[in-house]
Formats: sequence, structure tokens, C-alpha cells
Amino acid sequence: MKTLIMKLLLCVAVLGVSQTMSAQFSLKKLAQSATKAVTSDGSQETKEEGDTVQNKINMADIPSYTCQKVYVVDENGNRVKNADGTDKWAAQLIDKNGNPVSPEAAEAQVKEINKGILTIAAKVGTGAAIGAISGGGKGALIGLAAGLGLSVTDIINVVKLKKDSNKQKKALELYRKSFDEEGKPLTATVDSKTLKELNISDDNAVSKTTAQIEKEINSDAYKTIPSNESLDALLGAAAKAA
Repeated sequence: MKTLIMKLLLCVAVLGVSQTMSAQFSLKKLAQSATKAVTSDGSQETKEEGDTVQNKINMADIPSYTCQKVYVVDENGNRVKNADGTDKWAAQLIDKNGNPVSPEAAEAQVKEINKGILTIAAKVGTGAAIGAISGGGKGALIGLAAGLGLSVTDIINVVKLKKDSNKQKKALELYRKSFDEEGKPLTATVDSKTLKELNISDDNAVSKTTAQIEKEINSDAYKTIPSNESLDALLGAAAKAA
């Protein structure tokens, strides 16, 4: 009788271990699936159960700005010289498409983007998003993401953008300290080679006449930044999170 009882207990124990291992295996598979989903390209669609919202934030579409070196030339295409014989140049802020942008417009938009990012990041909690990136916390974000009208991948992209937002802000501050409204160096000591944060280089330098520069500066496009779907989604989610 004792032998029979021992055998039954042993069977129960083995069965319990087997079920536990099976459950752990299933959880591991789910974690791997979640990891694959949240580390994919932001332009793709998340299809995991419980998170069927189509991704709306394309990282490449979020506006950011850098600098382009512009050599000033005369009507014949010859470079204009400074009094000391060096080439006259200016630095223009440009968007991702190479379009000149005013410092005021760029600063206003970067401030708006940064506010949206910080609002969402505060609501989400970066810890949860980091957990999702590593494959262990996706479930915690699904409900919140849906409430903001975004996918989990969008939320994780926001957290990634948070790391870059301060760099963009500092770059624009450096531009303001180094150049005037027309992009002319404020002092003779301003050297494009030392302003690494602005990525000013002869590699992508262009040549423009003074008339061309003035025309760009006075245009509406120079002063107004068009919105895009990714930015609208970001700011819309931030409004819900506020």
C-alpha cells in the first residue's frame, strides 16, 4: 500500500514539473515573439494579439536639423572674399530634406517635439519601455499604448527619441551662439571645423549668391515648418497623455 502511494505521489510530482516546464517554455516563446515585434522597423505593423494598432511614428519622419556650409559667390560663381582674403561663408540650418529653416522655426518645433516626447515618456515610464525592448515587459505597455492611439513600437520609438532630443536642443543653442540670423559667423574666431555638433563640413557645402540667400530668408517656407503624419501622431498622443 505504501509503495502504491509513493508511486502516485511521484507521478503527481513529475506531472507538476512537466507542466511548469511547459508553461515556462510558452512564456519564453511569447517573450521572443514580443522582442521581435518591438525591435522591428517602425514603419511595419505590429500584429501580436492585444496590440493590433498600426505603427504611426516613423523615426525618419520626425523633424531634426543640422547645418550646411554655404559659400557666398558673386553672379559669376566666384567666391566672395573677406577682408583677410579668406572665403566668405555662412551656415544655414537645414531639415532632413536639405531645405533651409529659420532658427526660430527650428527651435519652436524642436521645443514642441521635446515637450511631446517628455509627456509621453513620463506617462509610460521609461522602465516599462526598456523592459519591452528587452522582451520582458511588452504586456505592460499594450493598454497604455492603445489609449494613446499608438502601438507599442511607437512608444518604444518615443523613448529612443528622448535620448536624441537633448542633443538637438544643444546643437541649436550652439548655432545661436555662433551665427547671426543670416547664418554669418558672429566673430572671426568661429571655425566650422570645431563645431562638430552642427556637422558643418565642406563635404556637403553649397554655393549661393547674396540675393539667393536673402530670397530664402524672406520666404514663407523658411519661417514655417510643415507638419507630417509622424509628428501629428506624436503630438496627438502627447495631448492625450497630458
